[in-house]
Amino acid sequence: MRFASGSDTNVCMVSGPSTRQRLLEAAPELFARSGYRGASVRDICDAARANPGAVSYHFGSKRQLYRAVLRRAADEVAAAVEDRLPGNAPPSPAEAAAAVSAAFAHLRHAFRLLLRDLADGGDGAVESFAPLLRSAMDHVLEERGIDHDPSARNATIEAVLRSMAPVFFLLAAWPVLHRALELPDDAMEEWIQRLT
Repeated sequence: MRFASGSDTNVCMVSGPSTRQRLLEAAPELFARSGYRGASVRDICDAARANPGAVSYHFGSKRQLYRAVLRRAADEVAAAVEDRLPGNAPPSPAEAAAAVSAAFAHLRHAFRLLLRDLADGGDGAVESFAPLLRSAMDHVLEERGIDHDPSARNATIEAVLRSMAPVFFLLAAWPVLHRALELPDDAMEEWIQRLT
């Protein structure tokens, strides 16, 4: 916040988000809804209240903006997972899966970006989210002292997949399930907690 002095009064001038920040906030919804190819630079800049040259200036290209959006979504999911893991004991596979699932449920835009990129045959989501999931799995295996035991590793991965699969299905199918089963708007997170 800056203060500009006038002759008789002090005027408080609040700086808003930077153009780069506005682009990063506007682009995820457009990429999730229309995909990389369908979201135009003009639409993103219009939503961000920015000059069409801003994408090129701040990111170099639309592809680089897209990668930045995916990395940012993955970072948000990683932070949300960390917040949901038990702090004083090694997490069980079910706790790790629940933390990842809850993070994706809480950050639906990240999950929508992931699904859209996968549906469009892109690899940006894989590049952004695979390290997050690998790191979470390595953390669970290391904390439980089974990182060098192949059979324990496979059993842990199976437990995580069993826990996550129904939740990821629920997240992916939520618009259909919500309408078909006449579920309340805010019921998704409750169902995710029940499943995990």
